[in-house]
Amino acid sequence: MSESQENEAVTEHRYGSIAIIGRPNAGKSTLLNRLLGQKVAITSDKPQTTRNRIVGIYTEDQMQVALVDTPGIHFAKTRINRAMVALAVNSLEDVDGVCFVVDAVRAVEQWPTDGSPISRALEHLALVVDKAQNKPICIALNKIDKLPRNALLPLMAGLGQRLPGAEIMPISALKGRGIDTLLNHWRAVLPVGPPMWPADQIMDASERFLVAELIREKVFRCTHQEVPYSTAVEIEQFTEEPREDGIPFVEIYARILVERNQQKGIIIGKQGSMLKRIGTAARKDIARLLGAKVHLNLHVAVAEKWTESQRFLNTLGIE
Repeated sequence: MSESQENEAVTEHRYGSIAIIGRPNAGKSTLLNRLLGQKVAITSDKPQTTRNRIVGIYTEDQMQVALVDTPGIHFAKTRINRAMVALAVNSLEDVDGVCFVVDAVRAVEQWPTDGSPISRALEHLALVVDKAQNKPICIALNKIDKLPRNALLPLMAGLGQRLPGAEIMPISALKGRGIDTLLNHWRAVLPVGPPMWPADQIMDASERFLVAELIREKVFRCTHQEVPYSTAVEIEQFTEEPREDGIPFVEIYARILVERNQQKGIIIGKQGSMLKRIGTAARKDIARLLGAKVHLNLHVAVAEKWTESQRFLNTLGIE
């Protein structure tokens, strides 16, 4: 190959899509936010925070990647959880590669004692990853900032034995460690092709969806036990008006759905204190997202067994 051909090969633009999959609370959304340099996916310390398929767009001079953040794959029993798992599994069909995010801390804690290379929970994920064996696979061992390196070696060996074709990369999505290695891997394995999205676009979702997600995040962070899992958010009104000072004014009316009256009381709180707390926290993030002055009006409604309703799950884009 001539020098000019080598230079041309080096500068060939790559474009592709990567499914980010893993167990609940493995750090998939944190990784997406880290890669994009800003918050596009909600996070909390509770598992199963992500419910929808979320696509973030990472763009650099010679590569663009559509990053498909998916709900955590778990042993699902309810209709909503089965739909979430189906969303994640089906995402593997339409992508060019897979990023399997593993919570290294939990994996070490659940290390098998029967001689198996990986735990039962990771084996459940590995069976899903097996369906994408004809595609490039990387395993992002996340949260390494919380473990000594020698604790990772048996885990890396076990995963390497179970998924021998995968590239294993220790990372910390929260701290940003190992992210360059991950990007270098995608630069090497993604197909050659032009970018498909404008360089300044970082997500394919609407502002209404992002606003609903930010409100739902505050419910997850402010409430406990079964309450956050029984809630959903619908945007009823979203209007934007210009102002003389150049900063737009956005008025939002949103409904928080719960399944029982008792949950409604918890969300509202004593004299409306919890709802005010949720609204204040959400409004700050929404204003930052939209670059606007925001008036946010929240109310709570009961929709019994909405998590088992096809109509509601379709409306929310989950099923």
